[in-house]
Amino acid sequence: MTRPIIGILGGGQLGMMLSDAANKIGITTHIYCPEKDCPASGVSNFFTAEDYNNKDEIRKFSNQVDYITYEFENIPIETIEFVDNQKKIRPGEKSLLLTQDRLIEKKFLESIGIPIAPFVSIETPEDIKKAHSQFKDCIIKTRTLGYDGKGQENIKNKEDYDEVFKRINGKSIIEKKIPFDFEVSVVMARDIYGNICHYPIGKNVHENHILKHTFAPIQLSAIQVTKLISYSKKIITELDHIGVLAVEFFIIKDDILVNEIAPRVHNSGHWTIDACDISQFEQHMICVSGKKIVPPTIKKNAHMINIIGDEVREWLNKESSESTKIHLYNKKEVKDGRKMGHITRLFSKNHYFK
Repeated sequence: MTRPIIGILGGGQLGMMLSDAANKIGITTHIYCPEKDCPASGVSNFFTAEDYNNKDEIRKFSNQVDYITYEFENIPIETIEFVDNQKKIRPGEKSLLLTQDRLIEKKFLESIGIPIAPFVSIETPEDIKKAHSQFKDCIIKTRTLGYDGKGQENIKNKEDYDEVFKRINGKSIIEKKIPFDFEVSVVMARDIYGNICHYPIGKNVHENHILKHTFAPIQLSAIQVTKLISYSKKIITELDHIGVLAVEFFIIKDDILVNEIAPRVHNSGHWTIDACDISQFEQHMICVSGKKIVPPTIKKNAHMINIIGDEVREWLNKESSESTKIHLYNKKEVKDGRKMGHITRLFSKNHYFK
């Protein structure tokens, strides 16, 4: 039987882990990425180093693969439109368009009855003033290209709104800052037959706006779990999403608010590589290739820790053990705030996190 070839737009650590997972389950990968020395370049079966706006190369790439997926949501939408056969793209264009723009994403969530923090779109300095008066403690977020705390600005006290408007320099939203108890994420998958499965829910802890820890599974009430899974299923179904999708939630006692959607494998699901029989990366490639979902089984409980910036140096010469798994991303340059790898500490299934 011929191995399916899945093209992956993007060659970062997610592309690397998708390629590694694909090889384990008999799927061939072809990475398309502008950077020749990206983390995925040495793992995928085929590699194309070309610009995302190169129409001819994108079409050539798309003709060489059976399906196309992406490892991050900021792929230029034109890149997707260059592909003649749109049915090859999984998840589809809808998931990508929605999550590239925070305003569109929030309006979508509102339209399907999913609870979110109050927000307004910013068009003028007066919009910032009115929202600040209404929300008191609030945060400005760029509508596009924001991640790991980039493109965000807190507003607490009286501000020069004209100056703030100049600083944000582009399309933005302003939303009420929610004093949540903690954040969790639901990593869910859907196949072409409409089957849906999810991984145990993990609790996320951020440092300097960057995800640092995920603990899974987390102890939650039955009400909380029901709402989290129900909202996530509604989102993934309404999007007709194929593959893995992650939804970040704020927990405020039994109230649940969606923070963000990621239309792809997610950092908070990295622990599944070592703690589950089917990782989020394998699951995504199973769904994208047109096969039926394989419901995952958790083998161990896990604490995932991101390795940020210079922290990578202490792990370079260490080896994984039975209880501590080290994953380095082989990035050429160490930068402050850059994710250089992650560690997964494994525990018995009787060990629960609060």
